Amino acid sequence: MYKKIPNTSVASILSRYELSEDAQNCTNPDMTPALAIESLQTAKLYNDVIQFIAHALPMVDAINWASIVLEIREKEWSETQVHAINSARNWLKQPNETYRIRANQLADRVGLETAPAWVAKAVYWSGTGSIVAPELPAVMPPAFLYGHAVAAAITVAAAVPLWQKEDMGYEKFYIKAIQLGLEIANGQAVTTTLLSIKEEA
Repeated sequence: MYKKIPNTSVASILSRYELSEDAQNCTNPDMTPALAIESLQTAKLYNDVIQFIAHALPMVDAINWASIVLEIREKEWSETQVHAINSARNWLKQPNETYRIRANQLADRVGLETAPAWVAKAVYWSGTGSIVAPELPAVMPPAFLYGHAVAAAITVAAAVPLWQKEDMGYEKFYIKAIQLGLEIANGQAVTTTLLSIKEEA
């Protein structure tokens, strides 16, 4: 049993998102989280493992996980993209409305075709505030919408930008991401150290 995924079965976790057909064939609601993850990994359904962990971890830990995984490709991120990741870490350190709104602004500026935008959007969709303009009546995000954003951050980072021959590649990236997720599930603390901004050449 994982410290931060104490469920005795995965039934409630699997109800939080839509499983792929392959994942449905590898899991059943009566499995323990550890057995479900092992089954998906054995089948090399890495995207499905990411989806599962993103929706199984508590919200703060899931967002923390995405921010840590994005460090693997830190050299790829522009200054604005680093700011987007750091906006999530600022919120993790001090979860207030100012940081939540700032994260959304940076997500929109960076664009959801890139992974850093998704980790910032996860903060905005954390369920701690409204997701419409402040002058409108408050609208809270659907439950576990942050989990979709966390999974998107990691899966997009696995594909974009394209890997160079000398890089680790998407499969090793997924394996490392899953390892990091399980370390968090076992109790690793939240990381709030900000990423450094690289100097322009």
